[in-house]
Order: sequence, then C-alpha cells, then structure tokens
Amino acid sequence: MTDTPARQWHRNPVAWLMIAIPAATVVAGFWTLWLAASESGVDTNPDKVRRTAQVQVTSLAPDEAAARLGLSAELAFDDGGVLVQVLPGSGPVAPRLQLVHPIESSLDRELVLSPHPRGWHAAGALVGKEAWHLRLVAADGSWRLVGRYRPGDTALRLEPAVSAE
Repeated sequence: MTDTPARQWHRNPVAWLMIAIPAATVVAGFWTLWLAASESGVDTNPDKVRRTAQVQVTSLAPDEAAARLGLSAELAFDDGGVLVQVLPGSGPVAPRLQLVHPIESSLDRELVLSPHPRGWHAAGALVGKEAWHLRLVAADGSWRLVGRYRPGDTALRLEPAVSAE
C-alpha cells in the first residue's frame, strides 16, 4: 500500500516552511511586546522618570534652578583628570560629575571631585574613545548642568538644559 499525498505532507520541506514562518512571526511579536512593556536597561537618562501614556516625565526643577542662578561650568581635560570650574561658584561642597553613557546605562559612572585652587578636580582620565553625556549636579541635587563630551575634546562648557525666563 502506498502513501497518499495527504499523508506525505510532513515530508515536504515547503510545508514545514509554511508552518515555520508564521510561527516565528508570532514568537517575534510576543518578544517585541515583552521588550516594549519591560523596564529598559538602555535608558540613557539616569533620573527617575514616570512613564505616563508612553511619555516619560522627569523633573526639570534642577535645570531651572541652575538657569535662575546663572550657573555654568567650564571643564578642562588632560591625562591627569578633569578640572571643573563652576561659574559664578558652587559653594564649599563638591558637586557630582556624572558620566552618562549614551547607549548602555550599565557603563554610567560618577567621578569624585576634590578641591583644587581653580575649582574642583577629578582624578582619572576621561579622555578616550567614548562619547559621554556629562552632568554636573549639586551635592544636594538642587541644580544641574549638562553637556556632551566627544572624543578629542580638551575643554567644554556645561550649561543648564533650559534657559532662564
């Protein structure tokens, strides 16, 4: 007795292809939904954000305070570290210099600033092949200055993210 064509469908590679493609599409769809609904590990903003109706909301109060105070900062890079000069001044407590990686949040780091005759100094070389979002934050979090470091920069200026109104 010979097999009829209805019984031989499982031996046909085209039949398996017609089953595998839609099945893979369904699996990929569920995986995409899971990625979209989960907390992302690659958010580039280290601030706590509130997600409301697909909009991320974060507080701009530190940026507005820096603009209101007229703050800015000048950074100078060398092999020995980075020199930070806050204008007109940041007070006696060292601010925090945060290096926020633009893609991978696990690479974010914070440099410890120590007093220096011309401002604040952080040991450790920032110069390298990585681009960074830089954030200079008051020790109490009351103000924040932001800027962008690109490989090859020897100096840059940090300013509030919003303008004074």
